[in-house]
Amino acid sequence: MLTVVCHRCCPGSRPRTSSRVYLMNSMRLRLPLAPALLALLLAACASPGTEAPSARPEVVAPETIDRPRDDPDALLLEARRSTPERAASLQLQAALLLEAMGESDRVAEIISALDVERLGATDRYRFTLLDAHMLLDEGRPRDALVALQDLPDWRYVSDLTRQDQRLAAGVRARAFAANARWLPSLRELIQLAALIDDAEQHAHRELIWSTLMRVDVPRQLAARPEVTDEFELRGWLELAAIATERYPTLEAQQQAVVLWRRRWEEHPAAEQLPPMLARLPELMVTRPLQVALLLPLSGPLSSAGTAIRDGFMAAHFMALAHGGVAPTVTVIDTASGDVTRRYLEAVDQGAELVIGPLAREAVRDLATFSPRDIPILALNATAGVDTDASLVQFGLLPEDEGKHIAERAYADGMRRALILNAQEGWAERLMATFEQRFVALGGTVVERRPFAATGQITENVAESLLIGESEARAREMRRVLAANVEFEPRRRQDLDFVMMAAEPVSARTLKPALAYHFAGDLPVYASSHMYDGSTDRRVTSDLDGIRFVDMPWRLLPSNLRSEVERAWPEAHGSAAPLYAMGVDAWHLQQRLPLLADGASSFPGMTGNLRLTANGRLLRELTWAVLHNGLPVPLESIAAPVTVGR
Repeated sequence: MLTVVCHRCCPGSRPRTSSRVYLMNSMRLRLPLAPALLALLLAACASPGTEAPSARPEVVAPETIDRPRDDPDALLLEARRSTPERAASLQLQAALLLEAMGESDRVAEIISALDVERLGATDRYRFTLLDAHMLLDEGRPRDALVALQDLPDWRYVSDLTRQDQRLAAGVRARAFAANARWLPSLRELIQLAALIDDAEQHAHRELIWSTLMRVDVPRQLAARPEVTDEFELRGWLELAAIATERYPTLEAQQQAVVLWRRRWEEHPAAEQLPPMLARLPELMVTRPLQVALLLPLSGPLSSAGTAIRDGFMAAHFMALAHGGVAPTVTVIDTASGDVTRRYLEAVDQGAELVIGPLAREAVRDLATFSPRDIPILALNATAGVDTDASLVQFGLLPEDEGKHIAERAYADGMRRALILNAQEGWAERLMATFEQRFVALGGTVVERRPFAATGQITENVAESLLIGESEARAREMRRVLAANVEFEPRRRQDLDFVMMAAEPVSARTLKPALAYHFAGDLPVYASSHMYDGSTDRRVTSDLDGIRFVDMPWRLLPSNLRSEVERAWPEAHGSAAPLYAMGVDAWHLQQRLPLLADGASSFPGMTGNLRLTANGRLLRELTWAVLHNGLPVPLESIAAPVTVGR
């Protein structure tokens, strides 16, 4: 017998809200399937012959046989005059229709009143799938997995129809992906491919590919012993590794694709490669032959401009060393004079692409300049200025990190945040974006404590955790009882985690302060600023356990980074992001046409880069946790996108 528990209504689960958290939307098929799955749910509910043999026969009144199957109110009306078993089935069908229509409040009302025990075995199975689907929509991926764990694997349930099997595989794939369990998710998607029509195969392969693009290091998964005998899965993982590895040249990546197709000629992806790989030959033809770097090489921004230039040229010479084609590079100092004149100077010298400028004001000037005869890859981004394909804005913005951390924390189940941030412009901007995004998702910022100096952190932690109030209560108890009562201060209990934006010295104070004030168990999330790349464990051990985002340049192995750091030791410290930006700028000058379709991304040294419709490159950073003083990369996790309450 199949036992079904509603994981939103049963004791121990969080109260269900009326919010709908869609985990897909701008993630471009990373966690889609919800509308299609609901269609499958409805089709499955209408399919005959799906009940288990032991299910009690249903009595159908003759006048209701021809009722509309797509009218939830008609279904609910019929349920009122049906047997309890049939009423439960009709209520489930109505709930599925209403969920597809976006009427979550009514769905919650129906589900709370539905007698699950009256459902037949297959309807119970569908009910649990709907439950998991809704939990995912509410931003509760872990609860969704718990709900699905109550179900037997659909491959071993004999009474399921093909529609039921498609539904089960799709919901499971989505739930696994929402919990960053990529191998199980991919296995479900591959199994699902065998159940769908030929007309759906292309879109389904795109879904598999978008899931693969969430995996940080696909080659490591491909090398696991458990996937050795899984032909399709291993082939997909090896192809994803080619797409996400950082090749020095387009030629090297294209050669890897050619070798993959020879080895995997029977693989489904060999018929039609993903666009980001299929278009490599086109990029080799259309890449610019001459580019101009517009950077400040003197004046107050000279150190930043020089670091970007050196990173760019390091990638340039590595490409040449590997037999690749590299453009002629002209470097123009933008420290003085009108940036538009420097742009026109680059055009006159024959540049086919301008990379720069760096200063935000200069980017704004070029964004309003017309006509732009050649495209621009600007190395900063300006708020409130949207651009078209002729000017792409590429910036290392703290706002990107704030949004990314909010989504990760919420996906991890965190709902109540304590914010601690340095009183600096970058930290204020980061936290403003974090708070806006976190609240939009359904989270709450319980308190925000900026600090001006490292010495204030311990004091701020104590005040934020209400340790003083706890001690005051103890003093009052001793006074009233006139006795020396043993007492241990207790921190406030309405916090799920701490969000921190601080530089290394300040960050190293936080964890000991939390432990001292009885909050060592509180998870801490942080921006990239807390880690400077140091490998001195005596210095970094106080950061152990903190989850933070950073760019692949610091967290993932790279031959180019090693060479750059040997040539420029400062590339290992605080200037590292600028060197990484220069490296990415070199690769982007060849790949911008590929990113213009919005569906492809580039695995850069500053993050996974994707071009938005308003001309901005968004960075998806890599997650890590400090362990024994060293960063250990974590799997990225799919993040919720929209919540309405």
